[in-house]
Amino acid sequence: MKKTLFILSIVFCLTTNAQYTKLHDFSGAPYASRPYGSLYYDGTFLYGMTSVGGANNLGAIFKIMPNGTGYTTLLDFHATSYTNGAYPQGSLISDGTFLYGMTSRGGAGGGACSNGCGTIFKIKPNGTGYDTLHIFSGFYYSYTDGHNPNGDLYYDGTFLYGMTMNGGTSTNCTNGCGVIFKIKTDGTGYTILLNFDAITNGSNPYGSLISDGTFLYGMTNAGGASNDGTIFKIMPNGTGYTDLLDFNATTSGSSPMGSLFYDGAFLYGMTYSGGTHTSGTIVKIMPNGTGYSKLCDFSNSSATPGTWPKGSLISDGTFLYGMTTLGGNAAQGNIFKIKPNGTGFDTLMNFNSINGLYPSGSLLLNAGCLYGMTPLGGANNDGVVFSLCGVVNDIDQIKKSETQITIYPNPTSDHFYIETNTTDKLNVDLFDVNGRHVFS
Repeated sequence: MKKTLFILSIVFCLTTNAQYTKLHDFSGAPYASRPYGSLYYDGTFLYGMTSVGGANNLGAIFKIMPNGTGYTTLLDFHATSYTNGAYPQGSLISDGTFLYGMTSRGGAGGGACSNGCGTIFKIKPNGTGYDTLHIFSGFYYSYTDGHNPNGDLYYDGTFLYGMTMNGGTSTNCTNGCGVIFKIKTDGTGYTILLNFDAITNGSNPYGSLISDGTFLYGMTNAGGASNDGTIFKIMPNGTGYTDLLDFNATTSGSSPMGSLFYDGAFLYGMTYSGGTHTSGTIVKIMPNGTGYSKLCDFSNSSATPGTWPKGSLISDGTFLYGMTTLGGNAAQGNIFKIKPNGTGFDTLMNFNSINGLYPSGSLLLNAGCLYGMTPLGGANNDGVVFSLCGVVNDIDQIKKSETQITIYPNPTSDHFYIETNTTDKLNVDLFDVNGRHVFS
């Protein structure tokens, strides 16, 4: 029998073995349902909000353990005059003592807004100490402090910073173009830092602000040179506004509906639509406005399946992770990863009616697992809380474990042996001397 000489190669990565777990099925009023934001983790519990459901069907605040136990409703947003807010669309943050968040509607002084203009609030992780810090009063003319916040707050140790999608002094948008604001954690010092006007500085932000320690950075859903949205920066005192990028639907994308991620060198963001396939993009740019590049054009017919991402990106130091609202195998959204240089795109999970539908928030990374929520799907079609483990940073994990591998004899034309000090699964690829891949 003729023997063929082989060169052996070990691919140094762990088998992904992605493990999806549905931690909770939301079930509608009088229980919480349909979350549109992301989760916050304090080291013990995951915290989140739902846009509707709860005792008054105006949304709720909840907590749950990462293993899916201990689900507790901390607050049902109130029906009487919407006194503590209604219909939250964003996520919670913490200063170590209180959780802080916003509602898109509600508040006792509804004024110019149907069902109120929204609130800023705080609450302790055990559900006590709820306090309304600010009630938004409306849009342009006599109501100038903004309304309809859809994102999250950012805390710098003194002030909370945020944006509203509408309101402010500009009449260039039907209900105002939105504002950037700051407020102290005791509810004092509310200040408008910027009124968006749709022309010189964008309009209608859906996402949140981030910081590099000097500037605040964000995106707007519309406005700018092509009315496709912007990336901007501004100082915490309201000065130094700079337009870093005007999105263009045909080239860079349009209508971002999330926030930026900063890795110390580049800002990364996603657009909901636009790009080569009109299904959204991933872009990066440096904080000084240079170095722009497009990393991905989403399309179900390309190597980057998924369409219309609404959330933000996170990172494990090697890959960026995110979700799309639609697309994927079932056309109901997916979880993906991609390297910061635009290579290595991989679909990690496809959503369906059972495991969740149409994710619109961002992922949370903890202990090698990704956690998130969907607003629909699950047992009651009211959304789910989920975890996805075994997919994060495979190459770095094997390096950090200092895995030792010995292959002998190499080359070989017969039997060969692999010795290793790990019990993790390895991918083994076999090549002949001409470099042809013959076996895995």
